Amino acid sequence: MKNTWLLFCSLLFSITAKTQHIEVFPPNWYTQMQDTTLQIIVKSKGISNYQMANVSNEIFVSNSIAGKHPDYILVNLKITKNAKPGFKKLIFRKGNSKINIDFELKEKNNRKVNALAQNDFIYLLMPDRFANGDVKNDVIKNYAETSHNRKEPFDRHGGDLKGIQNNLNYIKSLGATTLWLTPFQENNEASQSYHGYAITNHYQTDPRYGSNQDYFNLVQACHQNNQKVIIDLVYNHIGDRHWMQTDQPFPSFIHQFDTFTRTNYRANTLMDPYASTADKKIFTEGWFDKHMPDLNLKDSLIAKYMIQQTLWWLNEAEVDGIRIDTYSYPEESFMKACYQAIRKEYPDMSIFAEIWEHAVPLQSYFTPKDKKPSEDLQQVLDFQFCFAMDEFVQQPYGWTEGVAKLYYSLSQDYLYRDPYHHVIFIDNHDQDRFLSQVGGDINKLKTGLGVMLTMRGIPCMFYGTEVLMQGKGPHGVIREDFSGGWPGDLNNKFLASGRSAAENDLWNYIQNIATWRKNNNAIADGKFMQFVPQDGVYTYFRYTENNTVMVSYNSNANEANIDLNRFKERINSNFKAYDVIHQKQSSFNNKLKLGAKELIILEIKN
Repeated sequence: MKNTWLLFCSLLFSITAKTQHIEVFPPNWYTQMQDTTLQIIVKSKGISNYQMANVSNEIFVSNSIAGKHPDYILVNLKITKNAKPGFKKLIFRKGNSKINIDFELKEKNNRKVNALAQNDFIYLLMPDRFANGDVKNDVIKNYAETSHNRKEPFDRHGGDLKGIQNNLNYIKSLGATTLWLTPFQENNEASQSYHGYAITNHYQTDPRYGSNQDYFNLVQACHQNNQKVIIDLVYNHIGDRHWMQTDQPFPSFIHQFDTFTRTNYRANTLMDPYASTADKKIFTEGWFDKHMPDLNLKDSLIAKYMIQQTLWWLNEAEVDGIRIDTYSYPEESFMKACYQAIRKEYPDMSIFAEIWEHAVPLQSYFTPKDKKPSEDLQQVLDFQFCFAMDEFVQQPYGWTEGVAKLYYSLSQDYLYRDPYHHVIFIDNHDQDRFLSQVGGDINKLKTGLGVMLTMRGIPCMFYGTEVLMQGKGPHGVIREDFSGGWPGDLNNKFLASGRSAAENDLWNYIQNIATWRKNNNAIADGKFMQFVPQDGVYTYFRYTENNTVMVSYNSNANEANIDLNRFKERINSNFKAYDVIHQKQSSFNNKLKLGAKELIILEIKN
């Protein structure tokens, strides 16, 4: 009778366990990974008092750690080399009670990664502000923020993944080859959750953007359209409504202070030989903002969690590259370990990092030349190029000013291993739009874009630049909606008929250069050579054995006559060339005449 009663209780609990809420992070894993260890965190009512048992010869328990919160347990596992794909039963016991979890092992995705190349052109957009493909997910009940008001810059506006997928042909027709979305993972924050950088669930797409499957479908649609996809990952911090902060099952996961302590945003403390230890600590451990708890990535458990969520997305979504947010802020040792873990599983994956600093040596500090490409970061978002371009088009020529600013910045490329694959840009989602910075001068915008699209590196353009967006000020204003992406918009700027004459002129200018550069081997594989700016004129070359591209800009308010004999190292003084901007063949005889503030791009067959 006693045994019958125990069997009944056990069966009753097993049935109950199947209906109670259980979450596993990560939700599944893979066979044939280079790293055969796996760490899972299970969230279920009262599970911290349970122990996981070995259940097969494919998965072994190394150890488990009960969370400080009763609903969490962390288990370290070993996946054997002979493990086969399929559902594996994970059994947690406490006395006669048990919880069964069907955990799936999938075969590792050993696809060939299509890495970024110099003739790629990245289109950066924010999902909430680009296009609304499904109005039914604009508001999600029971989420912390339910406001939806397009007139409020910091509210949700309703853009989503389906809206992006609906407009992939627009992006492709512009000449962009690669799509970079700001983070799409759940941001269940009380306000300003639209931007994506305060993640509250690393394994779930924010339902206001759609589902995980919607993201996978978007990536697949991009690949079918010969477009690449960059995933934007955040390691430094989380949103304050993440379970790591609300429940704090593992308090060591988060940097804690007696009172709120904000980072000082000074990455130079890391390499400053005179830096205060306290300043370094505040930079690395201080919170990015009050709603963004800073992760303690020296803790091996949270470090493992963050690396695994990266590999999970790479396996599940099949993206082509990674942009790393605020790379300089987390512990350096973790960022190097994370980079190496990615390279170990996907050695060809493109990885570039945000290092928003104000000098080339500070930026290059994070890309040490004495390390192999598999050991440390190689590519960065080149903020130094961005800063130089602002001066390039605005300041009068001087010894170090105006066009000379870019010349001097590029001359420091010796500090990098591979500057040819840095991602270059003239503005982004955190800055005033370039057109506003140059006072609405479209010619200056054209110059900036023309240089960006021919310079060493991989160009990246913020959505809406092509239709003369010029937001300035708070982030919500800079990140305005793309007109035509919402039902009822008065102007549909996805169509030429919905754009003004000035907008179409710029759109066609970008399309022309972007389309040309895709098939130009001097851009795709060429070297870079620049000449010292002379009398306000700056000239550089992209070249291979068979092809040469000459770019020259006259920053003066007057016409300039350039003696082509100066460039005999790269070209003959008499040559024929294709004028890319004006789309015509031209002949040159010793001299090149440039109008005031004129940029010229010439393709010369060797």
